[in-house]
Amino acid sequence: MSHPLVRHQFTAKVLLLLTLFTSLSAFATNGLFSLGYGARQTAIAGSGVAFPQDALIATINPAGVVFLDEQSEINAQYFSPNREYTVAGPSRAPAPNSPPPYPGGTVGSDSEHFLIPSMAFNWALSPVSAVGFAVYGNGGMTTDYSSSETPYGAGSFAADHAGVDYAQVFANVNYSRKFADGKASWGVAAIFNYSFLRMNGLSSFAAYSKDPSALSDNGYDRSFGLGFRVGLMGEILPGLRLGASYQTAIENTFDDYRGLFIHSGEFNIPANAQVGLAADIGPGVLTVDIQQIQYNENDTIGTSSLALLSGSQLGGHSLGFGWDNMTVYKLGYTWADDNGWTWRLGTSYGQQPIPEQEVTFNIVAPGVIEHHYTAGFSKTLANNKEISLALMYAPKKCVRGNSLFVPTDTVELCMSQFSVDVGFSF
Repeated sequence: MSHPLVRHQFTAKVLLLLTLFTSLSAFATNGLFSLGYGARQTAIAGSGVAFPQDALIATINPAGVVFLDEQSEINAQYFSPNREYTVAGPSRAPAPNSPPPYPGGTVGSDSEHFLIPSMAFNWALSPVSAVGFAVYGNGGMTTDYSSSETPYGAGSFAADHAGVDYAQVFANVNYSRKFADGKASWGVAAIFNYSFLRMNGLSSFAAYSKDPSALSDNGYDRSFGLGFRVGLMGEILPGLRLGASYQTAIENTFDDYRGLFIHSGEFNIPANAQVGLAADIGPGVLTVDIQQIQYNENDTIGTSSLALLSGSQLGGHSLGFGWDNMTVYKLGYTWADDNGWTWRLGTSYGQQPIPEQEVTFNIVAPGVIEHHYTAGFSKTLANNKEISLALMYAPKKCVRGNSLFVPTDTVELCMSQFSVDVGFSF
């Protein structure tokens, strides 16, 4: 990294990726969190906290970077989510005392295609220490419901277009070091976060807002935050490795939406933890992970929306989206043959975080996926280069509950997903 040309090329790559992130909206699969980062992680359903495959291991466990050879990893994911909601109940026409959403046909989000890039690099400092750098996306609930598709053309919430465009970008600078005669390691990552958000179509809630001028349709607002991830990894028995990591919550505040989010615009990124095993079984490696995402400890995400009916105000201190914590179980298997091919399979399950009584507010962010099925491969090329591919399919999941405003109606949120990841290592 000392040569000026090398530094220039590295800086150019990072700036290019950051530019892509600020112009392309990310999306997520386990609530607000990505299933995995890069083709190798995604192909084993986001498991592998004890199984470093490339420099993107820093996204889930920085302790793994020191076990890698020096490499660069560039990845692009095509992500296609399908989101829709259906309101059922006695037919009623628009009226002052009859608020939307109205019973009728299914309404789908127009935003269905996304491109999500990521990249990572790592360098050895000594035989027992290494540093790394990664840029990747997380979060996002980009939805767009057109009023023309809703009953009476009234809109989801009495607006022409309702939805959210929300994405997060992370720059991860990490250091890792071996101990216990090289059989274990620890790592720490400083995480620099940039988030942007736009909310549309919620102006009909002005009477419930502490600050109606900062409730909806204010364009993009941006926030910067700082967090840390710490991790451990080590061999506990021959052929059996344990990994664990924890990431702190990251503070974000969106002043332009202080009339919507709790504590005058607070929308923090939840803390999360992951622990797992990697076992040499048969011709490959079995990875078993558990991830805990602390949505309920986040005031904006975890506080119930039902307080709206008892006089609480949007932008105040007791009104949010009502999500529960989410525990995700991940399973993967990776094996290689003698012809330069590596194969991967995976699956994951996590009970979706939106309770039945919270469905109305979550029309704009229906993160209800529970099952993921994944597969992929890598092929070694000349000069130690490698190309990887991963496929992910998440079958349709629906959650139904009573409407917040008209209890005789029910609101059903549904979602399915598909993605293709392509990665290149050099």
